[in-house]
Amino acid sequence: MSKKNEYISFAEFSRTYVPAINEYIYTFYSNKELSAHDPDIKLAYNLLKEYCTRDGKRIRPLLLLLSYLGYGGPISEIQSVIPVAASLECMHAFLLIQDDIIDGAIMRRGKPAFHKVCDSSYNKYNEHIGSWVAIVLADVLMSNALEMISGLTTTSMSAFLHEFAMIYERTALGQMLDIIWSNPEHIGDEDIPHTIASMKTAHYTVSGPLRLGYILAGGSNNDELQKLEQAGYKVGFAFQMRDDIIGVFGVEEDSGKSASSDIEEGKYTVLVQKTLQLLHDSTVKEQFMALFKKKQKSKEDIQAIKAYIEKSGAKANVQQLISRYVNNAKEIIPQLQCDSFMKRCLMDFIENLFN
Repeated sequence: MSKKNEYISFAEFSRTYVPAINEYIYTFYSNKELSAHDPDIKLAYNLLKEYCTRDGKRIRPLLLLLSYLGYGGPISEIQSVIPVAASLECMHAFLLIQDDIIDGAIMRRGKPAFHKVCDSSYNKYNEHIGSWVAIVLADVLMSNALEMISGLTTTSMSAFLHEFAMIYERTALGQMLDIIWSNPEHIGDEDIPHTIASMKTAHYTVSGPLRLGYILAGGSNNDELQKLEQAGYKVGFAFQMRDDIIGVFGVEEDSGKSASSDIEEGKYTVLVQKTLQLLHDSTVKEQFMALFKKKQKSKEDIQAIKAYIEKSGAKANVQQLISRYVNNAKEIIPQLQCDSFMKRCLMDFIENLFN
């Protein structure tokens, strides 16, 4: 590996470490595949290998590595940290498998969703087999992620495992709330969209990996952990709000997800919440809610919902919120006790993420 000071951008950092992360995952599952005797199990490992090494940004493992190096983790030991970074990518894949089954999505990262792959690979004339197998293999994937970190020897292992567990417990509970609040019967003054975005995406995407990297480097200062939490949360929450906009107004070819998917599913997002707050006419608000809560929405319904959101000013309002949260994060980063290399890469990461 090159010296970290050679990287002048997050993109350059990514170009070095993404191949290393992918290679580790590929080798891990190739070895699993070779050691399996049952042909169906051998195939399962092959499918997991293909799914986990699909093209992706690898945001979470990269942020862990960036934080580890930025807080003084020796680059000479980076190879021992690559499996830990890979485990975060596998946990991300585990969550995506669940998410796609729940949402009924058919594509992921430009290819069929994992349950669709399982359906065609284990075709036993059972309409449920793809989802059933995918759910079980997601459990295998989570176990494999834990196996990847099992060889880690560090005095901070206990703190690392505690943080690791808390990240994914919070994410799972956020997913549960997301399910419960999709197509809700009643919407009141509860700030559920903020809670869901915070638990499901914000922490596990940015602040969690940053905190894990800091802990791996031997960091234990609570004030610093709190700053990483705050900066990461601001970026992660802004990232989720941007995703909310894409889920309503995005172009499928650009976003990699179904256009208008969030409207079809009736997801109660910050964007919907802001629409309700900004629609002051009670009759118009009732019309919007009647359309939004419909279980089956026509193309005309979807277009009408989009029009309500746009005319209310909610889209522009959320875009302003995104800018504010991003700027808040940028104000925190200079206060971190990491080196200038990490600060520079974090700033570059944020700029690229929202441009």
